[in-house]
Amino acid sequence: MKATTLRYEAYAANEAAEKAARYAKRAAVACAAPFLGLAFVVAMPFAGIAALAWMGAKAFAAAYPRAARALKNAALFLAAPFIGLAYALALPFVGVGVIAWAALKKNA
Repeated sequence: MKATTLRYEAYAANEAAEKAARYAKRAAVACAAPFLGLAFVVAMPFAGIAALAWMGAKAFAAAYPRAARALKNAALFLAAPFIGLAYALALPFVGVGVIAWAALKKNA
């Protein structure tokens, strides 16, 4: 009978902890909601400008394919150093991830 009482107390404690976690999550969402809304309101003009630029670029590419190809090549030429830097910065993290994955796979 004592084991049953201990199980019930553990179940009740677990239930209380889950209830507290639900309330904490609701409170966090309620506190974060205005900031998320503000972020969407602030980002909306930039998203609209980006959509207009994208549509304009597609129309330009359809009207002038040779010029669009030349601009694309120039943009890739200018972006290449930054892409290389991103790869160089990411390489150590990717390497550690691969080593960890291989070690976990070998142990499993």
